[in-house]
Amino acid sequence: MEKKSDNKLFKPFMLLGVTVIFSLLTYFVDRQPVGLEGTSVGFANLNSTFAGRFGYNSIMDTISDVAMFFSFLAVGYFAVMGVVQLIRKRNITRVDKVILGLGVLYVIVAVLYVVFGKIPINYRPVIKPGETEIETSFPSTHTMIICTVLGSGIMAIRKLLKDEKIVKLVTMLFAVVIVVGVIARLFAGVHWVTDILAGILFSMTMVSFYAAWCVD
Repeated sequence: MEKKSDNKLFKPFMLLGVTVIFSLLTYFVDRQPVGLEGTSVGFANLNSTFAGRFGYNSIMDTISDVAMFFSFLAVGYFAVMGVVQLIRKRNITRVDKVILGLGVLYVIVAVLYVVFGKIPINYRPVIKPGETEIETSFPSTHTMIICTVLGSGIMAIRKLLKDEKIVKLVTMLFAVVIVVGVIARLFAGVHWVTDILAGILFSMTMVSFYAAWCVD
């Protein structure tokens, strides 16, 4: 049993290590003042080359916001499901572990959202219309939230629902929104490419830990 537990945690901790290392490299490697107002950016040559080809795209920005809103709807759905189970069973320890795991995961995502909003690893390559100050941009929290919520949602749906047709439909829908959301965020022009990669890595790490939690 202990060996099985160690095996299921190998991938999550490996991804965690990769994510931490990538974050450190982003801060220290090829850091140059190529951002707005002379702000420094890691992997400057890579990031500035990509950012120089694509400016701000309001349509892509809106699409990524819609994908983010869809992920919030998924959070709401699972939250309602958890509340219903809690009311029926009258004991939080009797709520399905898949739902409890999602609750913990959402809290972690929320904490990371707040924390990274205050850590200036990178600043945005543009100031969006209607804004007056540049904001922190590492990692892309849109990417992190969309991928984490919907990636874990795919796993949860497979555990919670028995109708295979509905499971396949929801899985496909969530997967499409993830792909569209990430691509839209990339081409919206409000992030450096390493911000997007970091958002994907953070989400992969969290979803991997959630998957380990869900293993019977």
